[in-house]
Amino acid sequence: MKQLALVSLVSLVGACGGSASTAPDAAPDGPAAAPRAVIVAGDFTSTGVLSTFDPATREVKTNVGPPMAVGNDPMLRHWGNELFIINRAENNITILDDQTFALKEQLGTGADSNPQDVAVVGNKLYVATYKTKGVTVLTRGAKTTAEIDLSADAPDGTPECNSVYAVGTDVYVSCQLMADFPATVPGKVYVIDSKTDTLKAGATITLVHKNPFGLFEQVPAGAPHGGDLVMATVNDFVEPGCLERFAPGTTSSGCWLLTGDLPDQLPSYASRVTFQFTPDAQITYFTVPGKTPAAADLIAYDMASDLLWAGAINPTTQVIGDVTVCPGGETVMYDGAATASGIRMYNGATELTKDALPIGIANGKFSSHGLTCY
Repeated sequence: MKQLALVSLVSLVGACGGSASTAPDAAPDGPAAAPRAVIVAGDFTSTGVLSTFDPATREVKTNVGPPMAVGNDPMLRHWGNELFIINRAENNITILDDQTFALKEQLGTGADSNPQDVAVVGNKLYVATYKTKGVTVLTRGAKTTAEIDLSADAPDGTPECNSVYAVGTDVYVSCQLMADFPATVPGKVYVIDSKTDTLKAGATITLVHKNPFGLFEQVPAGAPHGGDLVMATVNDFVEPGCLERFAPGTTSSGCWLLTGDLPDQLPSYASRVTFQFTPDAQITYFTVPGKTPAAADLIAYDMASDLLWAGAINPTTQVIGDVTVCPGGETVMYDGAATASGIRMYNGATELTKDALPIGIANGKFSSHGLTCY
């Protein structure tokens, strides 16, 4: 275990507690299958790959998805017993069975909509789309789409919505509200009532900082602040932002972790957040891009003691761009080093793999939210 260092916290008003929903990576009821990690990645030009990693055998199987399922710039969510691939460049959501990887459905989000994230409520998919007026609503089994307009606060009429997350029947949507870069106003989180597909009056949250970036994650139930949603804010990538946290049902947000507290990374940000919650460990892991493309670290935060581990977990030769935690507690990450990229696995601060295990795509190509383990 690395030495712990004290982290500064900003007081949160009404941001503790909150009811939890089924998390995206929660396993369905029934007999448990052997844990495995799934990764999607694209080359940003023409193709993508879906590969798996077995934590027990440390074996990677490359390109196991069906044809055309993964685009050249994918993101990944795991809901229930299905995988949802957000194909940003191809403007669609691909749904696969999480055990067989059989194609269940592929739903288009509209030309040039640029989908960023997806949340599921019943047979409806709520998609944060970057180049529309807010959220595109898809219905399984149908090809029609609907739009929920969140543009009232957008300086240029386009709210640039970057993430979406369902808690019960409420759908939380974060939007950047940029007229140009950098953002000039704080980001907002809107709440949609999925029963009516309308904006809930008086429920909007104004974030502390500008430019929410990345995807929502939910703190596991039972952990400190269990059920809360977290979102990285980055301002202009020069001034520090923070990892913001709020409880569903409240209308205020605050900084849980400040960018300035991250070791040797100011003014960076948390590009991916994931949680390890067991009787022996209550850890938040997050990846932190460095000051150059050849630097990115995995940072650990002890939720029980409100302390950061001192320094990065990985050595400087590794460029950790994505991370997830398996049911057995193993931390699986993607090392995006340009010369030898691939999967690595850690137990706490100890690496269990000798080398990066290739995933079947060119070195250094990966998504910031392309990993899950279940």
